[in-house]
Amino acid sequence: MTSPFVQRHSGIRSQLWPSTALGWIIIGLLVALPAMAEPQPPIDIRWEAPPGCPQESDVRDRIEKLLGSSRHDSHLRAEGTITRMDKRFRLNLVVRAGDLVGTRSIESNSCEDLAGAAAVELGLLIHSAEVAGKPNPTGTQPPTFPPVSGSGPSGSRSDGTGGHPPLETSAANPAQRASNDVEVESEAKEPPPAVESQRSWRALVQAPLLALGVGPLPRTTTGGGLALGIEHAKWQWQLKAISWQRQSVPAPDFPGYGADVARIAADLWACRELRSSWLGFSPCLTAGMERVSASGTGKNIASSTQHAIGMTAGAGIQGRLYLASWLSLLAAVGGQVELTRPQISIKGLGSVYQFSPAALTVALGLEWIL
Repeated sequence: MTSPFVQRHSGIRSQLWPSTALGWIIIGLLVALPAMAEPQPPIDIRWEAPPGCPQESDVRDRIEKLLGSSRHDSHLRAEGTITRMDKRFRLNLVVRAGDLVGTRSIESNSCEDLAGAAAVELGLLIHSAEVAGKPNPTGTQPPTFPPVSGSGPSGSRSDGTGGHPPLETSAANPAQRASNDVEVESEAKEPPPAVESQRSWRALVQAPLLALGVGPLPRTTTGGGLALGIEHAKWQWQLKAISWQRQSVPAPDFPGYGADVARIAADLWACRELRSSWLGFSPCLTAGMERVSASGTGKNIASSTQHAIGMTAGAGIQGRLYLASWLSLLAAVGGQVELTRPQISIKGLGSVYQFSPAALTVALGLEWIL
């Protein structure tokens, strides 16, 4: 008997080109998803906080809720960092406008209050800049903070302006309600010689990934791999590669004969994350390719290996438990439809197995946020 080979089933040969075209159309849609993202936020913000505290997406949502649905373009950049100090929390907030910098350090028993105070102050800054008609960050005044209730070491109230007049606010200042137990520690600093660029894109590395697959081969199998990706404005794009364990598939009508089949799959995931303080949930669309290798087994069967390429499309979900601002525990579930179903056959014996029309993948691993 001659060596086995992998081929497309003759019954679906006429559907091969439409299926392939559909696969490339889905890949094109995934690449075009950034154009569907929401408009740029009113302020470019970078936020870091311990698990259990409001995260960057929460602060963005609070600012947008305060400003309303109209378009805002403040040209401001903000960096907020919350650190734990025994039973209290400290917020270091830096606002940049061109080469000018305003800073504030605040302490509170609640990181929730600190996030609320930061959102209110940034919202007031954006609104005041628009009212003043100075959206251009190259003006002569640095960004100034509205007054916050609290006392410094000397018992006086600080406005963080570094000598410039504070922004005008109404008597019912929401920042006062959001930070009743806040202690102001420091005022504005001199502008540094150079301003760091704001990082709105982040790299993602998922490694290691342990996977369990049901289909398209007859038995459940395991695999391992990794994923590389990027994140921007709640959108994530990841390329996952998984090498599946080799599986022996017996020929149904010829005992003692069969084929050893191996698969390597590469899938593009496009996701949008919905996130709370320490949990994330991401619905995703997927499109991928898989390389199938098969070699025959049995008496007088040559041991050569043949290959075929398959295409898949599907959907999935990803869940994250954020252990730190740079690390999360990841769980992913994805369902794929086999657009091209490879058939494994041995010349002289006939068909051994044809890939099932769908498959399910479950993966667990760590995600490193760079």
